[in-house]
Amino acid sequence: MSREYAPYGLWESPITADAIAEDSVSMSDIFVDPVAKDVYYIEQRASEGGRYVLLSNKTQNEVFAKDFNARTRVHEYGGAAAIAYNGTVYSSNFADFLVYAAKDGKIKPITPEDPKKIYRYADFSVHPVHTDLLVAILEDHTDDTPQTVRNSLCVINSTATTVTSLVCTENAHREFYAAPTFSPSGDRLAWQFWEHPDMPWEGGQLYVADVHYNPATHTLSLSNTKLLAGSASTISACYPLWASNDNLLFTSDEGEEGNRFANLWECTQAHTKPVLSSVVQQDFCMPPWTLGNYPFAFLDDNGTKAICVAWRGGRSVLYVVDITTGSYTEIKDELFDFVAVEHVRRVSDYTFVFTELRSNASGAAMLCTLTGPSFVPNFQVLRSTASTSAAPFPEGIISLPIPLELKLADDRIVYAVYYAPNNPTYAGSNIPNEKPPCVLGVHGGPTGLETQNLNWLKQYFTSRGYAWLDINYSGSSCYGRTYVERLKGNWGIADVNDCIEAIQSPELRSLIDTKRTAIRGGSSGGYTVLASISLASSAASKTKLFASATSNYGISNLELLADDTHKFELMYMIKLLGGTKEEIPHVYHDRSPVYFSARIETPLLVLQGNDDEVVPPAQSWTIIDRVIKNKGHVEAHFFDGEQHGWRTSETIKRAIEFEREWYEKSMVRTSVGK
Repeated sequence: MSREYAPYGLWESPITADAIAEDSVSMSDIFVDPVAKDVYYIEQRASEGGRYVLLSNKTQNEVFAKDFNARTRVHEYGGAAAIAYNGTVYSSNFADFLVYAAKDGKIKPITPEDPKKIYRYADFSVHPVHTDLLVAILEDHTDDTPQTVRNSLCVINSTATTVTSLVCTENAHREFYAAPTFSPSGDRLAWQFWEHPDMPWEGGQLYVADVHYNPATHTLSLSNTKLLAGSASTISACYPLWASNDNLLFTSDEGEEGNRFANLWECTQAHTKPVLSSVVQQDFCMPPWTLGNYPFAFLDDNGTKAICVAWRGGRSVLYVVDITTGSYTEIKDELFDFVAVEHVRRVSDYTFVFTELRSNASGAAMLCTLTGPSFVPNFQVLRSTASTSAAPFPEGIISLPIPLELKLADDRIVYAVYYAPNNPTYAGSNIPNEKPPCVLGVHGGPTGLETQNLNWLKQYFTSRGYAWLDINYSGSSCYGRTYVERLKGNWGIADVNDCIEAIQSPELRSLIDTKRTAIRGGSSGGYTVLASISLASSAASKTKLFASATSNYGISNLELLADDTHKFELMYMIKLLGGTKEEIPHVYHDRSPVYFSARIETPLLVLQGNDDEVVPPAQSWTIIDRVIKNKGHVEAHFFDGEQHGWRTSETIKRAIEFEREWYEKSMVRTSVGK
């Protein structure tokens, strides 16, 4: 079969916005009933308005009613919405914020409904003896401003349908909690704590306390609370998990400056020390933007071995770690090349489940059993997110990721991932010497990571003849704490410079048409987009390096964001910018793109959810108005019912089509016309 030629960016593709939107399913979580050993997972379905559907692996049916939304907005980003114990499944419901219990087909609320109070719950832990008592995060939105939301730990009595306070202080408006977990006997409780201005990956601290049960009142209380690990602003300890009643494992990035990676640690009555015999220069966890995303699980009842996820070169690696010797063994399988592994949970001896993403296939919920002294893996797909209704795309249409290490100014290394134009119908362009236009993707966070998993939006563009480049700029996660802290005080500078210099690097100049590069990103990635085309410090704004730009719910005004973003990130900017807006008002002003909109010559597309509480719509409206007043080229679309990111099929479809049309108008068809 002969292949065709057509201009890059104008290839016809079977990957349509309809196909992506209608079958958009992601695996949000997987968890295990530790007594019954049953597996459950939560899917997010765009075709159902973004509903989070809780399914039983045994029956493949929903556990709750068809309109139940197993989602929480604790810390706004949610996670850890559900848990199962001895045949009972507990879950938060997004519609009313109540917690429900389901067993044998019977469903009931286990938290009280009070019209005068607005409580959100997440991250549950069932007491192993008094199993109708659950410890959970309680986030109080009764006084619902970012400055007054209060966080604490509570006890839910699922029999009496009551909630009592367990850990709460007068500074609850500044504090956060995560990962409460009982010891096997139920006599001790561990949890993570941090407070403003820290984020959990900056200064997360682990506490442990003795648990006391009062039979007269059927309640729990704590005593002898101790700090085990972590230090405000300087050392992050995350993901506590009991190996036994006296041994707690967790991740920590404590270490020598320049060699700080989140490795596995343990705390016993005798010591607190690293598990590994020497520092492994890989992070054994991702930053906990969402709750419950555990990167390890024990493989045996004695807690002597654990299956762990580490990050190497921007991809997941599975290790079996021997807790007693500090050694580790990599787990590989030729058939399953995982690039992102999350939500690791133990099922039984040497059997565990997890969610995974690959670069050449849809994500799935997986089960794995390890056998023999070399831990030979047997992977089984429990549930795939691949479409069961749409016709399959042609073989060979997926553009695979090519990781790059780019040496930029000052010999600094920045990590990127390149996707070449790819479509089995086309051999290239019919325009002599044409190089493809490129979409440069900027991830959110900014303390985040753009992984190398299959993303149909990227394939939508590469199958039409675009190149795609993801930049894991300075400040991105999973390359060690030193790399993260490159952005400290430099947000709006280091990230912008990395994107600009990456496009201008010799490696990229040989691959793409640098004069036809669009920059796009969402949330803080949208901020980097706007900063790149506007700020006085940005070389791109002076030379119009980017031919087009898309801001998805991007930040334009840092002064405004410091007051009206949600509590979880309310003080995130203090370290990113180097102080509060009262301490350094000139920095907040000089790095706010809205004040430099007169410099925006790049055609700008703005997409925004009207219900976004993380980056409120005013962030988009203000810069749109200023660009229009300065006679710039801007187009905007606002989506009712959408929050921070697109969840409904209709919005996903429209956003994809708006973006493609924008690039065609601003940099593809104009070039072909010449």
